[in-house]
Amino acid sequence: MPSDYKIEDYHTLEAIGKGKYSMVYKARRRKTIRYYAIKKVEKGQRSRVKRDFLFSRAVMHENVLKIVACYETRNSLWLVLEYCVGGDLLTLLSQDLKLPEPSIMKFARDMFVGVRTIHSKGLIHCDLKPSNMLLDENGNLKVRGFGLSKEVTVVAAKSGSSKELAHRGTPCYMAPEMFTSEGVHSYATDLWALGCTLYECAAGRPPFTSTSLTSLIEQILEHEPNPLPASCSTPFKSLVFGLLNKRPHQRLRWDQVVNHEFWRERGGEYLEDMRDLGAVTLPAQPTYEAFADMLKREDLAMKFRMLGNARESTSLDVRESFMPVLTPSLRQSVNASKLSRIARFNLQREEVGSYGSGNNAAAEDGDLAEPPGRHEDVELEHPDAELNFTVPNGMEDLDVDAEVDERAPVAPKSPPRQAMRESYGNENRSDNFADTTEDFMEKDVEVDNSSPSGSDETTKVMLTTGEAILVDSRSPVSASRSANRSAQTADEDFEDTSSSMRSEELQPAETPAFLGLPEGRRRAQATRVDAAAEELEYEKFKELCLHEDSDLTVRPIVSNHKIEAIRDASHDPSKLPFQELSVNEMMATSQVEREAFLSRIYRAVAHPANVQDKVNTLAYFETLCRSDSSANVLVNSTLMPMFVKVLASSKSSPLRIRMANILGLLMRYATFIGSEFAKTDAAKVLAEAVSDENPRVRRRAMSALGELSFYVSNQARADAPQVLGITQNVIEVFLRTIEHDSDEITRHYACKSVENILKKGSGSIQEAFATCRAANILVSIVMDDSLEDELRGTAASALASAVRVKPESIYVVVGDDDHSDEMRAALIKMLDDRRSKKVQQAALNLLCLALVDEKSRLLATLMEVRTLLPILAGLYERSQSSVIKAKSLLSLALLIRGHPKWLQSLCRARVLPMIECQQINDPYLQNCCDAFIVTVVALVPKVNDIIFRHIARLRSAASRNMRPQVIEPFTLFPVIHHLMQSSVMRQRMLNSAFVRDIARYIEAAEFEEDYNGREEFRVCVKELLEHCHSCTDEIVYKVDAVTKHLLPALCDLLEGSTNAEMRFSALKLVYELILPLRADLDIATQSGCDERIIAHRLDQLLMQDLYPMCSALIDMEHPFPLYALKLLSGTARLEPALCREIINIGLAPRFFDFLSLEHTNYEPNIHLCLSLARSKSMKSESLWEYDAPAKVARVCEYTYKNDFIEPEMIEPALGIAAELLHRAQSASRVGDAGLDHVTPLLDIAPTLRKLADAIPDGSLKRELLHALDVFNAH
Repeated sequence: MPSDYKIEDYHTLEAIGKGKYSMVYKARRRKTIRYYAIKKVEKGQRSRVKRDFLFSRAVMHENVLKIVACYETRNSLWLVLEYCVGGDLLTLLSQDLKLPEPSIMKFARDMFVGVRTIHSKGLIHCDLKPSNMLLDENGNLKVRGFGLSKEVTVVAAKSGSSKELAHRGTPCYMAPEMFTSEGVHSYATDLWALGCTLYECAAGRPPFTSTSLTSLIEQILEHEPNPLPASCSTPFKSLVFGLLNKRPHQRLRWDQVVNHEFWRERGGEYLEDMRDLGAVTLPAQPTYEAFADMLKREDLAMKFRMLGNARESTSLDVRESFMPVLTPSLRQSVNASKLSRIARFNLQREEVGSYGSGNNAAAEDGDLAEPPGRHEDVELEHPDAELNFTVPNGMEDLDVDAEVDERAPVAPKSPPRQAMRESYGNENRSDNFADTTEDFMEKDVEVDNSSPSGSDETTKVMLTTGEAILVDSRSPVSASRSANRSAQTADEDFEDTSSSMRSEELQPAETPAFLGLPEGRRRAQATRVDAAAEELEYEKFKELCLHEDSDLTVRPIVSNHKIEAIRDASHDPSKLPFQELSVNEMMATSQVEREAFLSRIYRAVAHPANVQDKVNTLAYFETLCRSDSSANVLVNSTLMPMFVKVLASSKSSPLRIRMANILGLLMRYATFIGSEFAKTDAAKVLAEAVSDENPRVRRRAMSALGELSFYVSNQARADAPQVLGITQNVIEVFLRTIEHDSDEITRHYACKSVENILKKGSGSIQEAFATCRAANILVSIVMDDSLEDELRGTAASALASAVRVKPESIYVVVGDDDHSDEMRAALIKMLDDRRSKKVQQAALNLLCLALVDEKSRLLATLMEVRTLLPILAGLYERSQSSVIKAKSLLSLALLIRGHPKWLQSLCRARVLPMIECQQINDPYLQNCCDAFIVTVVALVPKVNDIIFRHIARLRSAASRNMRPQVIEPFTLFPVIHHLMQSSVMRQRMLNSAFVRDIARYIEAAEFEEDYNGREEFRVCVKELLEHCHSCTDEIVYKVDAVTKHLLPALCDLLEGSTNAEMRFSALKLVYELILPLRADLDIATQSGCDERIIAHRLDQLLMQDLYPMCSALIDMEHPFPLYALKLLSGTARLEPALCREIINIGLAPRFFDFLSLEHTNYEPNIHLCLSLARSKSMKSESLWEYDAPAKVARVCEYTYKNDFIEPEMIEPALGIAAELLHRAQSASRVGDAGLDHVTPLLDIAPTLRKLADAIPDGSLKRELLHALDVFNAH
């Protein structure tokens, strides 16, 4: 693509973004001060890059991102883009969450202007979303991302390729009709996406979100979005919900958008822009218009049917609200399960693949490449995730609703496969891949006369059925676990890793039972668990370290587009010296016919002929190698000795490349190898080919040798390496290539081979790569920043696997003494490697394995807290990979267990709140989080014991008039505070032992004798009591410890402390614990205690300790009187028998003195007075003496006159009035002058009657009215 500049004329400054297949850099054109964004894209995305470039060039508008130039180098495509300093809209929303409406209006103007301009050029964007909208330095919005765009003419004619018409996009922003089989891309689908974007600007999230793709599709089809915030204007809401109409033919059209009342808001600033926009003409959409007409006819028919079914003939109004959200034909054409399964298959196919049957065979059989019986949903980690819903070729009739076919498999003639494996996926067959850099049809190649030859009549290929000496066991996971796992890989981008593709459950044995409960039940259950703090054994940690799927899963070596993006070699069928057969046609022939067919291939390659013709034949032959059934036949045929011989003897590089590639494909797909192949010396020949001068030959030979070595390393037979020639010399070829080869791709193939063998191999080959020498070589690769990130990630993963296989090799990374700082610095650098998530995960594995190893636990002491802790905390907080989050927590748990300084530093760094605010949906992350929690909580008793021992030493020193230099207990006390502030930790640490320790802390703070640091310690205890106030609903379930230890200690503190704040904390905590316990003694039963014993303990505390203190408490400054009265009132109401004790100690007159609305603590006091008035221990004479009738009468009259009629305020007063009238009535029967005492109440009888009518308590109302009727008071 022409340009006045070359890519070398741009100087890259820093990386500013990373995608699945791309990297974005900020750059400056040399000798200028102009800045650009340069996007480096894998060559495999050629068609998408081309579409992006051409379509953006076709638009050229101020609200569309400008692409300056496009370049192609050997390994990458480069786009030079306009640099937008403001980043994308998604980043802005993630920072600000919600935007004010004036800002949204400005962005909306830019969006609509940009998209209308795109539509005017006959283009449909098809992927509008916040991440595809950039902001320049002036806040102007620019649309980008034309990689999925389509031309209206292509959609109308339906003449595009399958890729042009593919249903690919971001589900959260896709219109409902795009999930149906009838839907078409149109202006309406782009307008829907703009509606989603505007909604997200106002609400802070898209209108429909879910981590489950199936659930998300159902929401988009069936549910309405939540209402927008109340601050949004009515016109804005009308615009947004008009764009989000699920029925495409009723969605707002362009003419309605540009003339919408929203643009008249705020002075109509953009009204003129919208009018100009309306004048822009748009090309017709005949396909969409036909689609919309069909929907309108269907709507009309449904309305007539609804009218015909109406029960009331007068009701002729068929409201839109009664119509379904989608027309029946659209709704019936949606199969969410099928869409999810297709999307998951396409995700796997776009990744590297896995060992197993080829994609071609899978497609032709009409089955998706996944284990039988699995219908796993696609898990969306973020709303911006893009998916492909295009049905793969050959799978158009797929029915995912039917159960997986469970027919008994037909017994094969050849030895069976050892285990079921997922399809590899033929990822390199996509049109997205770049033109091959291996042009084998060179016209100047010489005829290779060294090829083996023979007579046409006598050459015949034999299909051997000899002993299968090598049976495939390269399943992505072990057989015992394969039923519950999918082939999640550490090769993939970790930000796209979904928890649904890992282990279903992997609960550590020591994980507390309640941590596995649903969130709604977890808190209630946690409060009742009272087990001693437990510790995870190191074996449990080791299990968590080593048993995560992405650490154990392998991906193939041959045709791995993470290493090299090449596409399948093409061939010319007209130049083949025989009739071309497809792989299925070949496998359907009889053995005699098949042997004859392969014999013709043999002669075409073995006999003297033009090299180009041989290469053409071999290119065709490659198409036969890409399924396990055909690979098993071909690898055990007599073709193989000839192919190996040609590879060894030919001087033609194109021929050698094709031969090595065929061997690699067969090693990749074959599931068993017969004895004939073992005689070919294939390993030796491939090892020699790795030293070829041509780097393309070296690449193909290295990948084939890697597949063969990995295959052999999985065999049970001990002599398998010797049988197939994987000798020490071959091992040396791998190591030498990784260390010294000049071609980075060849090194990557060697490194990937070593990684696979270390992960899933066994025997002598695996041990040969798990050496300190190999580890040192891998470390040098990881530390070389000049190498590609994928290669460094593969080397890091291989290094971690080597340590797993042979733990002593960890010393290459961490050293074996405290003088190995340089080695540990390398590990720190790997952890902080923001270029590669795979390097970070491998570094976390290494750190965990080093800390789990008993010999390496010294590392926790040696590692620098200030350096390592921020890195680990940052990985947990910012990483998009749940695996990295999990392993960072695991590392922290092991460091904490190794040395207590890490717990202190972790608390100071505020890591615990960070853990709390993270939502955990991934099972492995939950397991590691549980391990972290258990580890931390297990240290709490040890921390408490250390503090108590230090206090004992301080007291001892004080008794001997010695003053220690350092006050040590208080350096650990903040740990307790931080853990108490964490709801996650608090649930586990609040057991009976900890409650007893709280009581011990209170006692230690109030010892009679003084000691050094006592005041500082009191401050710590006061803060601890304040934390207790926030979790009394959890503490109260530790009934025995609370009633036997904590409450008595609080009573002593309340009585004896000279610190007012400490005394108030004690009073408040006593009130918050005693009332719930006394109100619900079932708590005692649930905690395994006898409720009668607990009730007795509480009553004794009240009568002997608390009630006698109340006389002094109610005379203290606020808020002591309030809580004293609340304690008295609450306990008296719960247990009326306690009123006798209150009366006996002479407190009753004080409370009736307070009986006035002007009293500060009126409410608890009047409730207490009601309880006392109703008590049989209270004499009527005492009530007359307290002038109770007059005081209650004043309260009722004042309440009525000032309209303070609230039940909680007036009901207690009316209750006292009723009780006084009842007592007066009883006194008059025995001749006492009771009437005289209640005269103040009888005088306001009308007021009392009106107040009684206003209260909801019917029984109190009847009681009061009856008492008034007895006295005939109206």
